[in-house]
Amino acid sequence: MLFESDELHWFCIKTRPKQEGFAKRSLIRDVGVEVFCPMLRFERARSSGKVKVTEAMFPGYIFSRFNFREQYRHVSASHGVSHIVKFGGVASIVHESIIQELRNAIASEETVEILSQIHVGEEVKLISGPFSGIRALVTQVMPAQARVKVLLELLGMEREVEIESSGVMPDMVHPLAPR
Repeated sequence: MLFESDELHWFCIKTRPKQEGFAKRSLIRDVGVEVFCPMLRFERARSSGKVKVTEAMFPGYIFSRFNFREQYRHVSASHGVSHIVKFGGVASIVHESIIQELRNAIASEETVEILSQIHVGEEVKLISGPFSGIRALVTQVMPAQARVKVLLELLGMEREVEIESSGVMPDMVHPLAPR
């Protein structure tokens, strides 16, 4: 059987909700296994303005490299870990080439920086000024002046308004979420 050997393999680990970082630290510290948890850093609109957030690239999942036969119980019982992902009741190995491709795509420290660029035709959320919280459609981007023109619907009429680029935010939940 594949898991009878002493070889190290990569496995996908399901974590408890929002506990990818906690599970990673626990697996490294308590079990002593290698862990890969790619992260995304991006801006999100809050009532107080733009905020940089860091979330897991694969929410609820991390990758760990270990000897299944010797360490699966310790890995499964680690804080923040829900279970090792299985298909047909058998733990599924993630090929080394997949992990390597992910690592090659990530610049540094397992984190990818997603820049929020505003484009014409995109729906944005106003995050400052008297219309804060209202959604608008971008009609023109003026990068030299750090301003944008947006189409607002006010009192049943549409008006084009010019505002600072820092006052609008693309309405993003997670950069890799389906749109």
